[in-house]
Amino acid sequence: MSKRLRAPRPGHDSVDPWEPSVKTGRRAAMQRGWLPAGLALAAIAVVAALWLHWPQAAPLQVLVGLALLLPAVLLPTHVLGRQRRRMRNTLRRFSDDLEPERWRDAVRQLREDRLGAPSAFDALASGVETVLGEAERRWQALAELSADWFWETDRQHRFSWLSAAAPQALAPGLDDTALLGRRLDQIGLFRAPEMGWVALHGRMARHDAFRDVEFQVGPPGRPLRWISISGRARHDAQGTVIGYEGVGRDVTERRQAHERLQASEQRWSTMARLAADWYWQTDAEHRLLPLDAEQQQRIGAELNERVEGRTRWEAHRQSLTPQQWAEHRADLEARRPFRSLQFEIDGGGGRWMWISLSGMPRYDGGGRFVGYHGVGRDVTSRQQAQALLLRHNEALQRAVDERTRDLQQLTLDLDAFARQLAHELRTPIGHVQGLAQLLAERGAARLLAEDQELLQLQVQAAERMRETVDALLALARSTLQPMPLQPLDLSALAHEVVRELPPMERRETLRWHIQMDMQVTANPAALKIVLLNLMGNAAKFTRDGAAPRARVGLSAEGSDGVRISVQDNGVGFDPARASQLFKPFARLHTRDNFAGSGIGLSIVQRIVERHGGRVEARAEVGRGACFEFTLPATPAEPVPAPERQLAVATSA
Repeated sequence: MSKRLRAPRPGHDSVDPWEPSVKTGRRAAMQRGWLPAGLALAAIAVVAALWLHWPQAAPLQVLVGLALLLPAVLLPTHVLGRQRRRMRNTLRRFSDDLEPERWRDAVRQLREDRLGAPSAFDALASGVETVLGEAERRWQALAELSADWFWETDRQHRFSWLSAAAPQALAPGLDDTALLGRRLDQIGLFRAPEMGWVALHGRMARHDAFRDVEFQVGPPGRPLRWISISGRARHDAQGTVIGYEGVGRDVTERRQAHERLQASEQRWSTMARLAADWYWQTDAEHRLLPLDAEQQQRIGAELNERVEGRTRWEAHRQSLTPQQWAEHRADLEARRPFRSLQFEIDGGGGRWMWISLSGMPRYDGGGRFVGYHGVGRDVTSRQQAQALLLRHNEALQRAVDERTRDLQQLTLDLDAFARQLAHELRTPIGHVQGLAQLLAERGAARLLAEDQELLQLQVQAAERMRETVDALLALARSTLQPMPLQPLDLSALAHEVVRELPPMERRETLRWHIQMDMQVTANPAALKIVLLNLMGNAAKFTRDGAAPRARVGLSAEGSDGVRISVQDNGVGFDPARASQLFKPFARLHTRDNFAGSGIGLSIVQRIVERHGGRVEARAEVGRGACFEFTLPATPAEPVPAPERQLAVATSA
């Protein structure tokens, strides 16, 4: 314990706990006189005994013996009284201020003030030294190791003594001089407690004890800390109040933890009041525990009364099937969390409601299972909305089915009309073409050159009309004909298409590069139409090239498809107009330069889309074009293979 923090205790010097009072002074004086008188009587008794034992002794001898015996009796009594007074004075001195140096000096003086051989005073001094030394050691350990610090005040409630830890707790960086001699309300670093300084000083004026009075300490530039003090009145030996004594403690962490807990509780309370969910608990037997008043309002008092103290499968037996309840109970027995357990219950008053429960096990501080807790939610509105949406979906599905049937019937009617129209048009177109050719053959000698040219234009127009009719029929078939899928050797099919391409007048022979072992899953007849159109375009638009080349290849399209490409080095087209390629009768080149119906790519697109794929095109003017389409993945992963060159010579 630091000596510099000790301050004189008011009232201690005015009262001597070892000084007899006036009332007991005479009694003590009488007790001090009885000892010599008793010793004198004992001496006379000894002389009388000697007289009786030796009656022949002269009276003078007896008186001389008595004179010699009295000093021997009175001297120890005087010495004993003097040592007793010294001991009393010594104990009085160190009782006023039990500092280590003072009471050790007093004990040392007790030992030095003995007379003759060791006596009971040595034992008394040693006992005092042992007891007080042990008390000081314990006090020192308590003061240094305890989280509390100690304080005392005088009669005016001013700090008169503080333990060593007090200044650092109250005023870090300052010494005790900033605190001693001041009341609590006179220290600028202290902020008044909730009760106020006046109320606290009023209790101290009434000598009432107080506990856990908390106030804040705020040194400039530092965070505020919370201090808690408890105190009681301090009395002197006569019972007079001479001030207050008590303990203090830094409770900042506890206070902050309490404030955080209070804020958390406030947030939880706010969330519980505003949220649509309610909180529930069960015991170890899965019986529902009582809800608080606010939670009961959410589910209704009638429902709460019906389910309290019962398990869910007892309270709502019919809400789930026995198998579903068994699965839920298995989760509970295995201590597994569960989510979104939904069932319909009777909410009372003819009201049925859907609830959704989620929960997890809870354990006590010793890790023992004590039940489940979780949240519940009224999902009646959501279930009703889902039911309404389901009804709307069913109605929409019925409408779609009816519309689909109507469209299918309309498509069949259109297909039948297109077929009938095609047959009806093919016959007169053929007649026109035949008659024009017959007239040209029979009247060639009589017709002028201009007339023969007109007949030739008529024949070409009839031929184009027949091609258009055939293209319309093909487009209708591509939309309506069934397409069963099967594994297909695309390489073999490409070679077959090359052999079936119509001959045409070319500048040089076209060389085909067809990848080997291309395997796909598709409809053979439909895919042949696709290749006939794409490979036919490659052959047509490379006819004027110096070194015409075309390539058919296959590559993987992610993990769920393949990509087939038909690429050439022909005239190409403007990339900005690529979106027009797949429209019926759209043409990027004039019919005079490159003949065709303008409907081939539309047929390609429809067939590929019916396979679940897509078709794309890219090109540059004068540098060729590339058409690519995707198909579903083949059962076996395609393996790239070497390309085989095939030269196809075409002539007019």
